[in-house]
Amino acid sequence: MKKLLVLLLFFIPFGLFAQESVTRSEDGKSLIVQPKKHVAFFDADSVRISMKMFNDSLATLKYIISSRNVEDTTAFLLTRKIPKNYRECIGEKLPDLEIEDLAGNKLMVGENKNISLIVFWSIYCSPCIKELKILDALREEYPETDIFAITGNSRDTVRSFMQKHNFKWENIHLILDCSYEEKYPIFSDIQVIPFSVIVDRNLVIKDVFVAEGMRRMLTVLDSLNEEYE
Repeated sequence: MKKLLVLLLFFIPFGLFAQESVTRSEDGKSLIVQPKKHVAFFDADSVRISMKMFNDSLATLKYIISSRNVEDTTAFLLTRKIPKNYRECIGEKLPDLEIEDLAGNKLMVGENKNISLIVFWSIYCSPCIKELKILDALREEYPETDIFAITGNSRDTVRSFMQKHNFKWENIHLILDCSYEEKYPIFSDIQVIPFSVIVDRNLVIKDVFVAEGMRRMLTVLDSLNEEYE
């Protein structure tokens, strides 16, 4: 009988083992998996690695996992949350799409011919909330910049969240029920938030910021605003 494979629940989603026998440990913090097939582990470059190396990589919080069944083997694969080539979209034109804000108003990024800052966020992401609070406060310093905050959270969820924390964010267009993977497929490989995109008046992507501080973002905004003065 194959050796039981114990994987931390923190690392492995429960639904990943649909074809294996899965039970929880007594403390509820681990999954005990009795594989019906062989198991193999691969890094983000598709190189086979040990289970220890696999879990050590997950512990860095830089990866997500997926699984694939090939004949009698279940393969677990690492995928980078931030792909190596995520900045390759710089210079591309943003798709010209209509979106809807919290109040139900129809908007289009770039319709005012201003610089646009697009922030992808979630109510469950504390760095996102901090970033949006700062951007709302700094809006007067960037009068030629429109700020769009796009989330997949529902309208009722965001309204409840805003009321609970007494957030106004009057200088930010809150865009709801928007799956950026569908509307903006050029960003679909980025699996971490917050990430932000700056586009110029012609909807050309000027820079991308993934899970980093705001200093560089504000520097780019300053530079673009100076160009248009």
